[in-house]
Amino acid sequence: MQQKLQTRAFGQVTPILQPGEQPLVATRVMVGKFSAGRLGAVVSQAMIAEGGGLLGAALASTGKQFVVLTNYRMIFLSQTFLGGPGKNVLGEVPRAQLSLAEVKMGIVSLLRLSFGTPGDGVALTFPRVDKKNAEALAEALQQAPVA
Repeated sequence: MQQKLQTRAFGQVTPILQPGEQPLVATRVMVGKFSAGRLGAVVSQAMIAEGGGLLGAALASTGKQFVVLTNYRMIFLSQTFLGGPGKNVLGEVPRAQLSLAEVKMGIVSLLRLSFGTPGDGVALTFPRVDKKNAEALAEALQQAPVA
């Protein structure tokens, strides 16, 4: 099932890819403010960032999303009612400004992403069924970005 969703997400972003840009990983996530805990982000469907950076606040305010990591950037898409990738691009962050600040794997997995500006970033949470997706995204984020 995840392979189908990933293929659909890659198809959604194909029209906006730059020359040489390749999608690497796509997965559904719950996006919360950078300081959100694992359970807090899952319990609250749409968390509003307080005092964080502008991009992190904008992305965190929309809750359930689909992310596509490419060799150049991370693209945040809306998520459909059934959990698939939506057509709306909510935001994007260049790989050069994106860093993996924290990884916690468990029943609820958490990836904390920093966007380079102090206080700007998001927490991505994944339920147990998406743990493999969290691991794949974390592994891809640890690879050096292509400039």
